[in-house]
Amino acid sequence: MSLAMAEEQLLQAARLVSLWSELSIRHVALGMSCGCGAGGISLRLEDFELDIVDYLEDAALGSDLPAVAAYFRGQQAVGWPPSPLLALLQQASEGELPAPVCDWVLPRVEKTLTSFKALHGGGTGT
Repeated sequence: MSLAMAEEQLLQAARLVSLWSELSIRHVALGMSCGCGAGGISLRLEDFELDIVDYLEDAALGSDLPAVAAYFRGQQAVGWPPSPLLALLQQASEGELPAPVCDWVLPRVEKTLTSFKALHGGGTGT
């Protein structure tokens, strides 16, 4: 991998850490209004973090990429840390995630997070 590609991965991962931090505190709209109102169920993107990681893990283990599957099998063996998606993105932003794993995981996480942002608004607030 070229130095420029490695730097782009680090920048992409840092953007995704920032996007995750922004989105994870937002409330998910349930039905016609935000779930943060009186008597409503309050959900945030971070409540779906394990679902996102499970999706990534299932896709990785079923992929034809041995390095990606091996990374996720290793995480299964030792157990994911608290806030596994944030930990994965931080590893990538610090250059600690193997390049093939970065190549595979970052576009999938970016698509997931940008989709959530598009569905649940780009501004701040609930």
